[in-house]
Amino acid sequence: MKWDKHTRDIDVDGSRIHLVDLNPTQDDVVIFLHGISASWRWFVEILPEVARSHRAIGIDLPGFGGSQYSRGHSSFAALADSVAATCSTLGITRATFVGHSMGSIVATRLAAEHPELVERLVVTGGPILTLTGLTRRPISTIRDQPRAVATLLAELITISLPMPNWLAHRAARSPKILKATLGPFVNRTDRLDPELMDQVMFALGAPGSFPALLSTASADPSAGLDRVTCPTRIIRGPGDPLSPPADVQRFLDAVPTATAVEIEGTGHWPHIEKPTEFLAELTAFLDIPAQQR
Repeated sequence: MKWDKHTRDIDVDGSRIHLVDLNPTQDDVVIFLHGISASWRWFVEILPEVARSHRAIGIDLPGFGGSQYSRGHSSFAALADSVAATCSTLGITRATFVGHSMGSIVATRLAAEHPELVERLVVTGGPILTLTGLTRRPISTIRDQPRAVATLLAELITISLPMPNWLAHRAARSPKILKATLGPFVNRTDRLDPELMDQVMFALGAPGSFPALLSTASADPSAGLDRVTCPTRIIRGPGDPLSPPADVQRFLDAVPTATAVEIEGTGHWPHIEKPTEFLAELTAFLDIPAQQR
């Protein structure tokens, strides 16, 4: 697909937001929110398939991908407000939101703070609850979830630092480098598509990564889960080290409208590790009549 035909920058409250917009005349809208140090490109295999029946939009959050960094949009709540403002600029009043990892936190905050906007919520690479307390309760968080903390640090070292294009291209095609760098949070690095990895390694070293993490020192982004009332589906990998089963159960206990499914053989990136299976689960959720969700 020639993505340049579908990408554009828009002005949202004085800041530049970059996004991809497929099938824009369709009324049913699905909006994808990426993880830390990532961009909408992490959904390149998912977006075109969803766009067969929906308007499919991938937003680069402020400070990530091609969107302008804004100090005023460094917290998860502020990132959610920015997404709501982006929807207002686009004339979107209701949508399904699919959030991966950090994006799942933003999407959940959106569902809690802007319930009129969120028709349905899909959480993948999450929910991430325990780790959001790392800056406030470092000792207890490390004690309770040592693997999650170690994996988070490995992820930050791996994808939150800038990488020259030539090195990213080489890394995407090196089984050894992929295993060394992505092994902690991907179940089978040998199954990753090199062409796709070229896309997901685009724009690493996003300036919004560390400010978003540091913002959790003053505000708990996992608060207010009981205000999420829309139909919610968790699509997770059983090997996801950043979202342990305890986090999933805590989310399910707090959000009565939430259900969870697992894609076997995946870790933190179900939509990248097994895109066909992920699409099947996502499509099934989108197709369920409202009264049955």
